[in-house]
Amino acid sequence: MASSIQLEQQRLLKEQKKLDRAREREEMEAAELAAVEKKRASDERIAKKMAIIEAGGVVPNPKPKKAEKPVEEQAKEKVAKKKVAKKKVAKKKVAKKRGRPKKK
Repeated sequence: MASSIQLEQQRLLKEQKKLDRAREREEMEAAELAAVEKKRASDERIAKKMAIIEAGGVVPNPKPKKAEKPVEEQAKEKVAKKKVAKKKVAKKKVAKKRGRPKKK
């Protein structure tokens, strides 16, 4: 037989699962809407380019998107690029094996 504490925990777990499923459903719907919007924007760009090509024009190459680093990061990089002297590491000598020699 289940105690009242166990029954209460089961009820709370079921409620939590319902909330989790509802949140997951909302996230999936939002992701689907974002994917549809992205596809629509892509189709519009392709349609514009195709119209230019069909008219006999040349599609200009878009400038590559390059994110510039802030001035603060560039200054940090300059400071961090100081030359560091490498330490010389002495080679260890291999110890000779002791004991009886192997039979040939």
